[in-house]
Amino acid sequence: MFLPEASFNLNGESNAGKGDINMQSAWNLIGMGLWLLLVVYLVWMVHDMRVRRIKLIVEEKRSFSRQNLTKSTIELVIFLLALWGMGYATLFQDVSKLDTNRVTVAYKYKPLVLDTSASSRSSYVSVKTGNGRKPVQFYTYYTAGEKDRVSSNSATISVGTHPINVAASAYKWDQTKVKQMDAQHQSAWVGVVETTYKKTFLNGIGLHAGRLANRFTLIRIPDHSFIKQTADADEQ
Repeated sequence: MFLPEASFNLNGESNAGKGDINMQSAWNLIGMGLWLLLVVYLVWMVHDMRVRRIKLIVEEKRSFSRQNLTKSTIELVIFLLALWGMGYATLFQDVSKLDTNRVTVAYKYKPLVLDTSASSRSSYVSVKTGNGRKPVQFYTYYTAGEKDRVSSNSATISVGTHPINVAASAYKWDQTKVKQMDAQHQSAWVGVVETTYKKTFLNGIGLHAGRLANRFTLIRIPDHSFIKQTADADEQ
């Protein structure tokens, strides 16, 4: 499962999580109920195994029987299968492999706003490189009334003649809209693709109904001169 990047308004307040309430659904109560049943089953299973073992020792004066082992094995297998199923549906479900009927995909386009706060030169996007063995880059850009910061794991910067680069070509962009944005805003705009789980029974099992599954950001700029490299001290 994929998490959305944090978004900030011009006052520096985070917008992350503000839409979570609207993205929840009563269908997720099904998943919560199934997880609760699984916990109840686990408690019952441990209790049942213990009771049968004590009964075996007290009544038959022995600690092992094939019948008791078979029952315990069946109970354990049922629990493990249910745990695997719920764990997969909740934590490891690949949204890219789901049926298209289970998700909705929305494309949003906004013109970029030139950042003129720097004394040297203006820019459309600021780039900061993170640390670590596999460092990622963080892109900061402005649109009308908003400041957004996304990582290179879920975003790309497009420069040049073709607005849709290799990374962005994995998505189905409206080519007419893309050409229109290029013409109207001098190749300075941002396109955001949001994939959301539909509010359905199946998505509710994994606690995903109505929630954002994936967000990809295409930052379109005229040329590399509008990119500003920043350090920690430069960020506001």
